[in-house]
Amino acid sequence: MRLCFLADAGSANTQVWVNYFAESLGHDVHIVSLSRGRGLSPAVTLHQFGETRDTRSLRSKLGYLAQTGRIRDLVREISPDIVVGYRVASYGYVGARTGFHPLAVVAQGQRIVYPARSLAKMRSVKIALKTADIINSWAPHMTDRLVELGADPEKILTCPRGIDLEKFTRPSESATTEFTVVSTRGLNKHYGADIIIRASRLAAESLGTVPTAIAGSGEAESALKELAKDLGAAADVWFAGEIPNDELPGLLGRSDVYVSAVRTDGVSASLLEAMACGCFPIVTDNTANRLWVEDGVNGFLIAAPDPQAFAAAIVRAMDDPTLRQRARNENLRIVQERADMSVNMRTISDAYQDLVVSG
Repeated sequence: MRLCFLADAGSANTQVWVNYFAESLGHDVHIVSLSRGRGLSPAVTLHQFGETRDTRSLRSKLGYLAQTGRIRDLVREISPDIVVGYRVASYGYVGARTGFHPLAVVAQGQRIVYPARSLAKMRSVKIALKTADIINSWAPHMTDRLVELGADPEKILTCPRGIDLEKFTRPSESATTEFTVVSTRGLNKHYGADIIIRASRLAAESLGTVPTAIAGSGEAESALKELAKDLGAAADVWFAGEIPNDELPGLLGRSDVYVSAVRTDGVSASLLEAMACGCFPIVTDNTANRLWVEDGVNGFLIAAPDPQAFAAAIVRAMDDPTLRQRARNENLRIVQERADMSVNMRTISDAYQDLVVSG
């Protein structure tokens, strides 16, 4: 198939998604985007628009509307078998405006409309969902939200993208542990990396030292570095920056505990990657994480974004190597059974192919 993605080419999630379609499934993949996408496979063809304009203004709803004609022209030039709008309210909406069919719209994250009070986004979402021929949902709680927003349940394919289990593998038992705590989420101000830094510092009062790796980038990075310095934790916290996906397994494999304080999620690929690599997960207690983690069995679920609660969980995990070993075995089973990208992406690809064939 020739697939045309309308998506943020600079997003790591987008890159994993389109690269797998091109490299592993052999599709002819094109991506139309505002962003350059330096992590894209050479097998993916990038069509960047708006290069001479202020991309920040283009990211607004009016910016997308202003570029709809150009995007429609690009789609016609590419002449794909199917168009895929990645994220409902932005590129999914633009996909609907192109008038191309079949159209797939991909929902990412539980809060598909954010903020919920935004009438403009709500309208965009409803148009995208009504126009789409198929809607990808990563998990049941996302599907429920899509139906609540007016999506036809018959159009929804509930199937997580999954992770590459050939890449994300558990290290050998003799592998050296370098970090006690690892976080691989973005450094956006609402993602709770400050809670992780404070929790690591508090846990060090019991454990002596808690080497912590913070991978990712975002607008809060400078403030987080200042926080680590102010807490006297600068020597123990390594800000690794944006790590290429191919290098993440090495970092996760050198870590004991994966921590995420993000309040809401769809299906967190970062969590699944950490589970596959043997990290003990300590994450926020929300609907998304409860799909993968049972508190006290294969990880810990923390009810509130409280550094003290996360610190206590880190100490409990590090004091109980037997629990961590049991969790490693259980987590590997879970991701192999439910989050194998080679299986799940084939399911999604087949669904797209069925749409194309049916016309």
